[in-house]
Amino acid sequence: MKKIACLAGMMMLSVGLFSQQIGKQGEEFLERVAAELVERGVEAGIEGLLEHFENLLAVPLDINRAGAEELEELLLLSDFQIASLLEYRSSSGNVLSAAELQLINGFDKSTVDLIRPFVRFGSGAGLPDAGKGSRSDLLVKGWWKKDGQEYLGPKFYTQVKYKWQWGEKLQAGFTLEKDNGEEILTKGVPLGDFLSFHLSAREIPVRDIAVVSDIVLGDYLVKLGQGLVMWGGFSLSGGEDVQGAMKRGSRIAPYTSSDENAFLRGGAATVRRNLRGYRSVGLTLFFSLKDVDARMKDGKYTSLLTDGLHNTESLLAGRKSLGEVVYGTSVQYRGSKVRLGINWAGYGYDALCGKKVQDYNKWQIYQGQWGNFSADFVALVGRSRVFGEVAMDYGGSGAAVAGICSRWGEWDLSGTIRSYSRSYIAPYAGAYSTISSCSNQAGVSVRGARSFARGGKLTVGGDYTYYPWERYNISAPSSAAKLWGRWDKAADAFSWNVKMYGNWNSWKKQYKLGLKGALGGAVSEYLQLKLRYEGVVWCMDKAGLSAGAEAIIGSGNSRARLVLRCAYYNCRDWNTRLYMYEYDLPSSFSSSLMYGEGLKYYALFSYKFGRNIAFYLKGDDIPRVKMGLKMRFF
Repeated sequence: MKKIACLAGMMMLSVGLFSQQIGKQGEEFLERVAAELVERGVEAGIEGLLEHFENLLAVPLDINRAGAEELEELLLLSDFQIASLLEYRSSSGNVLSAAELQLINGFDKSTVDLIRPFVRFGSGAGLPDAGKGSRSDLLVKGWWKKDGQEYLGPKFYTQVKYKWQWGEKLQAGFTLEKDNGEEILTKGVPLGDFLSFHLSAREIPVRDIAVVSDIVLGDYLVKLGQGLVMWGGFSLSGGEDVQGAMKRGSRIAPYTSSDENAFLRGGAATVRRNLRGYRSVGLTLFFSLKDVDARMKDGKYTSLLTDGLHNTESLLAGRKSLGEVVYGTSVQYRGSKVRLGINWAGYGYDALCGKKVQDYNKWQIYQGQWGNFSADFVALVGRSRVFGEVAMDYGGSGAAVAGICSRWGEWDLSGTIRSYSRSYIAPYAGAYSTISSCSNQAGVSVRGARSFARGGKLTVGGDYTYYPWERYNISAPSSAAKLWGRWDKAADAFSWNVKMYGNWNSWKKQYKLGLKGALGGAVSEYLQLKLRYEGVVWCMDKAGLSAGAEAIIGSGNSRARLVLRCAYYNCRDWNTRLYMYEYDLPSSFSSSLMYGEGLKYYALFSYKFGRNIAFYLKGDDIPRVKMGLKMRFF
């Protein structure tokens, strides 16, 4: 009874001032994607996802000037919606309002509500200065928690992030981070041991010859094709959304996240020459030289360290102990209905590999300089988009991925197939894979989505993966499959969703069945409530469940907000463990493992001083106290 009373009396939520800007539809989209990334074990991409949409909030996309590629990078529109919008603009002229956008084929109220905070309709749409002028953002956050372990430095986490932008053309910034237990000054780096920086520019004309569409000095990301050679940053590939089947946008971008490994450091640029008939050719060049963390033995590296922690003597000894060089180029052709690319990346370390060779990893070990070549394409055939990439590494091993996004009646559909050989080595690849590398698998994925009247939406999907060769702790060929379906219903007063899923693997002949969902809405002007639940069954003899409630106290335009959450869980077997995801301090998410039996709870308070300063304070059950401050200067 005590647990039930706590659950009923303490309700939660996980949004701050960001959700006040993106609205209910945007909030639910981000929560769903965050949950998917946590379930797939790639939650590091959440920070990049949030920053992507925060940048769009600051500089909304002009929906009347954006081309197909820019609309794809919005990540919120299907191929059918993009084609419908471009066709409407061609025949009827500019879209002047959100109400007019809703009249275009494929755009319902829920879609327009979702994208509205991230787009503008030109200078006459109430945002005359969007994309112009200078602005600066400063983010400071940190946390402390009780910890009995002994570390080299103070037991708190600190991050300072600054970014300056001039319209859509120029950007500069830096990130300083100190992890829990690291020294305040490490080898000349203040606030820990991680310093990231960048300076970038876009759309710089070179007389009448060409345009430097992107140039970055410092830390950056490269995205090529469908990711078989190189892909940095977050991706919706492998998620529930139909539009996530195809990787969208092949470009370089400044690195602004806090992961200490997932970036390149040096310089990169893309030069584009526009041709007649909406055609263009582009050339991308990039070079990176940095040191990475590794365990070293007898002058060779035995493993790469990727968690970024340096709070003990042994971890500090591996800090930046291995030199890394990465370089490459890409040539792109873009027409009105086709995009083609030829890509190459080379890389290597300044020490040989000393890993222990075993049956499951011997095909993924390389020495000296290595690299990959690929060719990729995207073609519009009617209202279907066909895409693919074929790649080969220096050793002659190959990988391929292909797919289609289409519209059939009222359904948006997508399907992909992939085949990666066991010896295809591409450590910087980011194509969809169910293991940590793009190797040793063949698979097929299908997705479908249909919107109904009055805010209803049904999405379904399935994946099947076959592993032809041995893997870690699995000494024979194996396979895995998953199926799922989700129903979302959005209305002005409330919204609810339910998802059913099933996962199966052949190596242990095990399966998991699950049901999860949420129901919530506005009780009054100052109170929003939401209930969440999830249950799983493992092989019909073990079960886990969680149930929670959340609340937001404060109106949409109030300066102060209080967010409360409490969840009870009973997951006594490791295979039935669940995860609770939550909005955290600004520009970040966090997740909590629910294993065993107990309660998870937190409180998040935020206060907005004027228009441009926001303060955050959060406490949870760990126990841990977090604080954040976000400021904008014009």
